[in-house]
Amino acid sequence: MNRLRHLPAGLTAGALVAAMALAAPAATAQAASERATVVTALGYDSTGWTYRQVPATTQVPGFAARGFDDSAWPTGQAGFGTTNGTCSWNNQASVKTPWAVNTDLLVRHWIHLPRDAQQVRIQGTVDNDAQVYFNGHLLQSVTSGRCAAGAIDVVVPVTDLDCCNLLAVRAHDAGVAAYLNLRVTYVKPTQAL
Repeated sequence: MNRLRHLPAGLTAGALVAAMALAAPAATAQAASERATVVTALGYDSTGWTYRQVPATTQVPGFAARGFDDSAWPTGQAGFGTTNGTCSWNNQASVKTPWAVNTDLLVRHWIHLPRDAQQVRIQGTVDNDAQVYFNGHLLQSVTSGRCAAGAIDVVVPVTDLDCCNLLAVRAHDAGVAAYLNLRVTYVKPTQAL
């Protein structure tokens, strides 16, 4: 008789455990639907770059600022570089716009981001060095030597983000071959259905 008296309580506890087990997949499904998606805002080999090649010692004050007038600069497509050299990217398929060796290359590109963009990330390859700016702020100085893939890799601080953003880079080539290519990605939270 004692066992029967405890049976309903045991059934209640079992029902609670079963309900929790059934709720776990629903919680997992909800977490999966709220996962973030990585979106490419500016891809490798993108068009619409304004650029200028200058001797390494030439100063171009304010070129990375949003208000700088680059209207007289030519427009080109990344990758920038030479088609001869030791990098695997120094070929006609990868280089879309010529960049002469032993010069600096100044490039600028506007990027539009949604308000909920998170973890905005700039990645790329340069031969040899680069200074990466976002909305006029220096984010990274890179010394990659000979085309170290992914040498440019920086997450933009949230305080530097706007809906209309300027990516600017001063790349330096030390001779033999030149190369620069960049992309910008961001994380967009997926809305639960």
